[in-house]
Amino acid sequence: MNLFHSFIAVLISLTPSIGLAQLSADTLEKKVNEIFQEYNTNKGPGCAVAIISNGKVIVQKGYGMANLEHDISISSSTVFDIASVSKQFTGFAISSLIQEGKISDQDDIRKYLPFVPDFGKTITISHLIHHTSGLRDWPETLGLAGWREDDVWSNDDIIRMVKHQKELDFEPGTRFSYSNTGYNLLAAIVEKVSGKTFAQWINDHIFIKLNMESSILPENQTIIIKNRADSYIESDNKFIQCSDLLTAHGSSSIYTSLNDLIKWGIYWDGQLKQKNAVFIRMLEPGRLNNGDTVYYGFGIGLSKEGESKRIAHTGSWSGFRSITAYYPDKHTSIIILSNSGNFAPRLYAEKVADILFQREVIEKVNTNEIRQAKDVKVNKQIEEQYIATYQLGVNWYITITRENDQLMCRSNGESKFPMKAKSDSTYWVDAYNNAIIFVKDSSGYVLKYKTILAKRIIPFNPDIVILKQFIGKYYSEELSTEYIFTIKDDKLWMYHFHLGEIEMFPEPSESTFGCEIGELKFIKNEKLEITGFNLSGSRIKNIHFTKQ
Repeated sequence: MNLFHSFIAVLISLTPSIGLAQLSADTLEKKVNEIFQEYNTNKGPGCAVAIISNGKVIVQKGYGMANLEHDISISSSTVFDIASVSKQFTGFAISSLIQEGKISDQDDIRKYLPFVPDFGKTITISHLIHHTSGLRDWPETLGLAGWREDDVWSNDDIIRMVKHQKELDFEPGTRFSYSNTGYNLLAAIVEKVSGKTFAQWINDHIFIKLNMESSILPENQTIIIKNRADSYIESDNKFIQCSDLLTAHGSSSIYTSLNDLIKWGIYWDGQLKQKNAVFIRMLEPGRLNNGDTVYYGFGIGLSKEGESKRIAHTGSWSGFRSITAYYPDKHTSIIILSNSGNFAPRLYAEKVADILFQREVIEKVNTNEIRQAKDVKVNKQIEEQYIATYQLGVNWYITITRENDQLMCRSNGESKFPMKAKSDSTYWVDAYNNAIIFVKDSSGYVLKYKTILAKRIIPFNPDIVILKQFIGKYYSEELSTEYIFTIKDDKLWMYHFHLGEIEMFPEPSESTFGCEIGELKFIKNEKLEITGFNLSGSRIKNIHFTKQ
C-alpha cells in the first residue's frame, strides 16, 4: 500500500530529522514528571522512562519502587521482564540469518522443525514472522489445559503443545492472528541453523556486542538476575506481588534495564541511518494470500501515530508492562518499562509523544478525564435500564448485569469486570482502560464503546431442562485434559481439576456459552444429542472436546 511504501522510502532515503518540539530540557523534564506523577511514590511500583533523539538521551528517569519489601527504588539499572518487546530481538536474529543466506523467509518450517505436525498446508518462516501461520497461541491454549499464570511455563511445554496441535486455526496466509507460538518456533529455527542455543546467539550477537551487561535470556526459572524488579498488581487498594516463572524463548522472557535498551535504541537508529539491510528488512510488512498488507514486521508493529510513523511493540506478562516506540522520521525513541500490572504502556508512550511532537488528541484527553473523575452513586432505577445484552460487532457481544449494588460488564468469552460510575450514564472499566457510555435513542438505551454504538439484542436464555443436556464429561485429545459440566443454582458450571469451578454464561446464539477461558459452541448429532463442543478464544479457534 502507498502508506507503507512511503514509510520505507523515508527510511532508505534518510530524510533529515524533522526534530522535536522546541522545549527546554527543564520544561521537558517537568512535563514528563507530570505525566508519571502518580507513579512517583515510595508506596507502590512504578516505571523507568527514557527518550532518545538523534543518538542522544534527553530524558532518563525512574519512578516508584522496584521492590516494596526492601524499599528499593526504580533506577535506570533496574532490570525488568520486557515480555513481548523481546520479539524484536528474535526478528533481528531471523533477519540476520536471511542476510547470511542460511535461511529464506519462504522456507517451509518443517525443513528445520520436523516435529511440527503436517497440517496439509505449508507454513513458512514468513508466516511465523508476520503472525499469519494459523498456529495456536500458547498462553490461551496451555491455559485451557490447566496452566495458571503463576505456574512454571517453559519452552518445552510450548513445543509439546505444538506437537499435539490437531489442526490450524486457519489456512496459513489468510489471516493475521497474533501468535507467540510462532516466535518460539523462530527461536528454535535459530538454534537449528546456528548450532547454538537461542540465548547464546542473542548474547553473542547483541548483548555482548552492545555491552548490554544487565540483559539476559534465562535458560530456566531458577536463574538469579541481579537488580531485577519484582512486579505487582493493585487489588482492593493494596499491592499484590506477581510471580514470574516463564521462560518462553523467542516470544518473551528477555530481562533488561533502561540503560541497556537505550544502547539498543541508539544502535537501531544508527543502523537505519547506515542503511543496514538487516534492519531495513525488519521493517518489511507481511502480505496475506489475497494481497492485503499486514502491518507487522520482524517482531515490531508498523503504524502511524498522528502524523508520525511509528515502529513499536508492547509487552505484558505477570505484573510487568513495557513498550519501545521508535519514530524514524524524527529519529526519536521512547522506552518505558514498568513493574505495575495496572500500567498502560501504550497510553503513557502516546502522552510522552504528544509532548515531544506538540500534538493534541481530544479523544485521549476526554478519556483520561473520565478515568480520573470521581466515582458517583447512580440511582438503582436508572441503572436497571442499562441491564441488557448489546451487540458490538459480528459475534461480539457485551452483557451488563448488576451485582452487589454495582454494574458489571462481560464480553463473550471473557470474565466479568466491575464498572465505575462517573455520571448517570458514563462508566469507567479498568480492565478495558476505556469508558462505556449509555445513550438514549428512539429504541431505548444503546451502549457506546469507543466509536461503536451497540444496540440491544435478546440473548439465548436456556431453562433448566435445556441446561441438563449439557451435563457430562468432555475430553480434548489435543490438550489431554477433561472438563466436567454440572448444574448448580439453576446455572451451568464447568469444572477442571486444576482451574476449579467456572461459571458458564449463555451467549446470544443457541447452544453457545461464554466463560472466563473462552467461548464454547456445543455440537449436536442428527438425533439432536450433544456430542461435544469447540472452544475458542481471542487467539485460538475450535479446540475440540468430545463428550465421554
